[in-house]
This record gives sequence, C-alpha cells and structure tokens, in this order.
Amino acid sequence: MSKKEEKINDLQSEFNRIQEENKELDVSKYLAKREDLPDLGEIQIYDYDVDIEDSKKQAGEVLESLVDLYLGDNPDVIQHPYILNKMKEDAQVYADTIFLQKMTRKNFLTQLKQVDNGDSSARMHEVINQSISQIRDNIKFSQSQRTELEKYWKEMRKDLGMNEIAETNEVKNAKNQKDDDKDKKDGQIIDPRNLNNMIDNYLKNKKD
Repeated sequence: MSKKEEKINDLQSEFNRIQEENKELDVSKYLAKREDLPDLGEIQIYDYDVDIEDSKKQAGEVLESLVDLYLGDNPDVIQHPYILNKMKEDAQVYADTIFLQKMTRKNFLTQLKQVDNGDSSARMHEVINQSISQIRDNIKFSQSQRTELEKYWKEMRKDLGMNEIAETNEVKNAKNQKDDDKDKKDGQIIDPRNLNNMIDNYLKNKKD
C-alpha cells in the first residue's frame, strides 16, 4: 500500500471514529434561536428599473420646462431637430445624475439600518461618514449641473437673436394694440422660413 493510500485510510478511520463518538450529539443545542437573532426586517427586492424610469421622467420634465422658459415664445425653434436632440441628450445626462443620487441615498439608508441592527463597528461608522460626504458632493454637483444647463439654454436664446426679436415685437405690439389683426401679425417672433438659417448659423458659430 502506498503512502497516499495509507493517509487516505487513516483520515477515513479518524472520520468514522469522530462520527461514532458524536452520534448522540444534539446539534440543535448549538444553533441560535430565532428570538436571539437581530431583526433584519422584511427582505425586499429592490426594483432598479423603477428608479431609472423615474429619473428619466424627472429629468425630462426639468429639461422641457427649462427649454420652454428660454425658447418657448417660438415653438418652431423647439421643434427643430437639433434642439430636440440636444434636449434628449441633456435629459439623459441629468437623469444619470438623479439616479446616482437615488442610489447613494439608498446605500446610506441601508447602512443606517445595519447600525440599528447592531453593527456599530468603527468601520461601519467610517463608511457612513463617507456616504454623508458623497451625498453632499452629489448635491453640489447636481446644483452645478443644473446651473450649467440653464446657462447653456439662456445663451442659446441670446445667440439665436431671440431677445432682440422679442423686444422688437413688443414695440410693434405696443404701437398696434388697437388693431387686433395687426397685433397678431406683428406678434410673430420668428419667420419660419428663416428658422433653419438661424439654427445653422448658431451651430456654425459654435464650431468656430
């Protein structure tokens, strides 16, 4: 018999001996009772897709209201393909920011629940402090991103010349208040025939 076989036989014999000596052992005595375990609460399966869709919806509403604020006095401008694509792009970026905020908050609440359930280690408190710092950074970043979006669309309005056009039409409307038909005619902010040229010039100037 080889040394390997001898070792296997010895281990098997030792295993059989241990089983024989402990066959009357009541394992249940060494198991934790249900009432001794911490209350972990109801286990819930988190639906990430719901938060993703909510973030997209929230971001879309913000962008729509923002674009309407600065370009809403001429619907034809908003319907231009470049404007629509830019709105979608900005909304997606902002939606990612909102989603990250939701995830950071979710992780933070999970950590607090762990502490409530008895995990009061120094490491856990360190993790919680890091989460608090991350939440603060997320808030600052979100506010900064919101400000940059507002600045971008406000500057676009200016670059398209919509401020000057609106002011010109206000003067015209003030002079023609007695004539409703004339008032409506002069109330047109941008000639749709010139819309594409205005957008093209705007994009060209941005590239330059």
